[in-house]
Amino acid sequence: MKKLLFLFLFLGAGLSATAQEAGRTAVLVTHYGSSDEQTRALTLDALTRDARQRFAGAEVREAYISPVVRRRLAARGVHKDSPTDALMRLRAEGFLRVFVLSTTLIEGGEMASVRADAARMAPFFDRIEVGNPLLYSVADCQRVVDILTRGEQPGRGEAVVFVGHGNQLPSTATYAMLDYMMRAAGHDRFHVSTIEGYPTLESTVAQLRRERVRRVTLVPLLLVCGNHTKEDIAGAWREELERQGFEVTVRMQGLGENADIRALYLDDVVLDD
Repeated sequence: MKKLLFLFLFLGAGLSATAQEAGRTAVLVTHYGSSDEQTRALTLDALTRDARQRFAGAEVREAYISPVVRRRLAARGVHKDSPTDALMRLRAEGFLRVFVLSTTLIEGGEMASVRADAARMAPFFDRIEVGNPLLYSVADCQRVVDILTRGEQPGRGEAVVFVGHGNQLPSTATYAMLDYMMRAAGHDRFHVSTIEGYPTLESTVAQLRRERVRRVTLVPLLLVCGNHTKEDIAGAWREELERQGFEVTVRMQGLGENADIRALYLDDVVLDD
């Protein structure tokens, strides 16, 4: 509430020079965030850069959802706004229409947080529209399946396992749907699993054994190749699979490094003329 009070006072004191363009539309790209400089450059920064190129006529800003990531970066002298702070800044500069593009994957806790921030700030704008996460509709999931399986065909005794984060909410079923869609499309050697949801490592191993798989390639189904990839996928998952007799390779590449995936996020943005 204190921040909102400051916004009232700031608006009452007068707008910045940008207010000469009052009413312009802005795009706010909200990432969960990453404290890993290298993967951030390859994924989050790349997506924000793509947005600036695609929507050259709009002001494009970014914000980080995670307070933990923001604090870690601040300790290194790198500032990232929270979604609320970014929206307050845009309003103070005279922007009245904002499209909030969240780079979350599913309708989980982070997406709910972004929607709540936008709803809280909505009274100060003419219009705030919030886009959907990457894996929102059946059509969204099918497009992602097509991209992930394009140009790759594991051989006999091989399998590719995409590993997402997952959660304990109903939305974790999105990953099971992706797994089913791959199978329905004939991509029998592709699987989807999760670190903290369902499908689990155990259920995926059971599938691999039924299919007599010997060699497994683990691929992060995560926007960035950060701690979850390094500690969970390349660490605990790889160790467990090797302990069970599988030959394991880990592809250290976040989804955000794929230009086609980044384009799917931008396709969700519809701006006023």
